[in-house]
Amino acid sequence: MSTRIISVAVAAFVFSWPVFAASQQLKPQPPSQQPSESQLDLHGDGWQLVRSLELGSSGNYIHFVLIDSKRDMDKAVYGAALSKICRSATDFCRVRFWNEKRLIPDAVSFTPEQFKGLRAEYVFNRAGGVQEMRYACTVVSDKNQCFSH
Repeated sequence: MSTRIISVAVAAFVFSWPVFAASQQLKPQPPSQQPSESQLDLHGDGWQLVRSLELGSSGNYIHFVLIDSKRDMDKAVYGAALSKICRSATDFCRVRFWNEKRLIPDAVSFTPEQFKGLRAEYVFNRAGGVQEMRYACTVVSDKNQCFSH
């Protein structure tokens, strides 16, 4: 008798599994937190947003910006990009700048060559109490504001 109950239970499980799996796929997904098309079209005098990549599934993004190589020593260009890209960021904004499009990574992490081409990085994280703009030392020679490759 107990083997028959076990057999029925196993059969019920086996036959119900496809129904359960299908029902899980039909659940509505939360709306995407990806940057809007208009945000990806952001650009200004001397800069252009190339891509924004999410940090895991946090809803926070790293924005990758191309700076005109003739203007990459002009801190005003970086500031103009930040004011447009981060204007609605209340808790988090991270922006990385390059002056060669071929060096802009397709992923959050990057190669040593891509790091050597990094011109500046801005980080704002309210939870961590961080708001910092750092430049490559070839852009700004002040050791308190720069990083070396």
